[in-house]
Amino acid sequence: MKRRCFACVAIWSALSLLAAAGSFAQAPAAPGASSQITSLDQLLQVVRDQQQRQRQLNAEREREFIRDKQRQEQLLTEARREFERRQRENQPLVAVTEANKAEIASLEKQLKGLVQEMGDLATTFHEFAGDFSAVLQESMITAQLPDRSIQLTALAAGRGQPSIADIEALWLYLQEEMTEAGKVALFEAPVVAVDGTNETRQVLRVGTFSAYAAGEFLRYVPETGELLLLSRQPPARLRAEARNFVEQTAGVAPVVVDPTRGNLLGMLAYTPGLQERLEQGGTIGLIILVLGALGLLLAIWRTLYLSFVYLKMNAQLRDVGRPRPNNPLGRVLASVADVSLDDEELVQLKLDEAVLAEIPALERGNGLIKLLAATSPLLGLLGTVTGMILTFQAISLFGTGDPKLMAGGISQALVTTVLGLVVAIPLLFGHSLINYLSRSMIQRLDEQCAGVLARNADRQVR
Repeated sequence: MKRRCFACVAIWSALSLLAAAGSFAQAPAAPGASSQITSLDQLLQVVRDQQQRQRQLNAEREREFIRDKQRQEQLLTEARREFERRQRENQPLVAVTEANKAEIASLEKQLKGLVQEMGDLATTFHEFAGDFSAVLQESMITAQLPDRSIQLTALAAGRGQPSIADIEALWLYLQEEMTEAGKVALFEAPVVAVDGTNETRQVLRVGTFSAYAAGEFLRYVPETGELLLLSRQPPARLRAEARNFVEQTAGVAPVVVDPTRGNLLGMLAYTPGLQERLEQGGTIGLIILVLGALGLLLAIWRTLYLSFVYLKMNAQLRDVGRPRPNNPLGRVLASVADVSLDDEELVQLKLDEAVLAEIPALERGNGLIKLLAATSPLLGLLGTVTGMILTFQAISLFGTGDPKLMAGGISQALVTTVLGLVVAIPLLFGHSLINYLSRSMIQRLDEQCAGVLARNADRQVR
């Protein structure tokens, strides 16, 4: 390294001398000296002077170069010492860095698992919120708390990760539904009347089963979230129980609930009443009812008449010696009052005539009642056949796809049969009762006539 430096210095010195000589030859002369070199001695002296100055300059440069080199070596040594110090300082940091890398990898793995779990949690949350929103929409409690359905729908419609507040809100709605399902609550709510008008009423809710307003049964419609007043209410006894339940403030009171949560009450609107059932019987059903009413009125009238006559005859039996004309027995006894009892044949003929005259009045209407009782089932059978004809006509025209088209004929067939039996059975009992009363009184007349003849014969023997 030093040889290269010295060689560079020598070359540089030679070049400097040549340049100095050239410049000296071309430079202007100093004042008082000759402007040109006139001899070789002068040139030699000038060259020597220049060489001497150049040597001094080179020596100065060399010393400066050596100082710079030493300074660089010193800086290099300091840099190495600083590097070694930094290395010693960085060795613990490297270990910490490696440990941090391992911890970061572990945390990234945990984070990945947590993100996956949070994704599963979000999916489960939104699915459960959607299902629970449908359950709340079906619950009658929504009519009392309509705002919660909107809020729960908003929770179910979310797409991001659920927050703690969202999870707590869902839990609160679930707990609220469980709590309110076991309560009997009284609240103000709009009620849709039968004519479609909307009116705010005080509603009594029994759990999630039934609701009442002023003793009238309500039905909850999940599709609209409204409470509808039933077009056809249950019997008055059940409505009275509902009103008493609202008015009673203490103790235990009975009340009717629909365990199907409104399905039975909804079917009640489609259940035909008595008038509708009678209308389903058609013309034949109307004829059966008219004949039944006629037979029933006749049976009642004959029963009352025979009962009155029966009482009069019993009163006459207690006083046979004084016949009265207000009863058949009195008239029969009075028919032989003017006849000589010695003429036994005439007495018997008079008694037989009187008894025969009383029999039509006692048996009047029995045959008609029996005819009506026998005709009613036949008319019911006729209605059955007519209804089945209508049913088969509907099948031939429209097929069997819609059972409602066949319901009219089947209803007529069944209703007329029921009406015929319903009319015939009471008429048969009425005919049997009337026939028994008339027969017993005719038998009583025959017995008294025989008694009169027996007493007359006994008197003649004596």
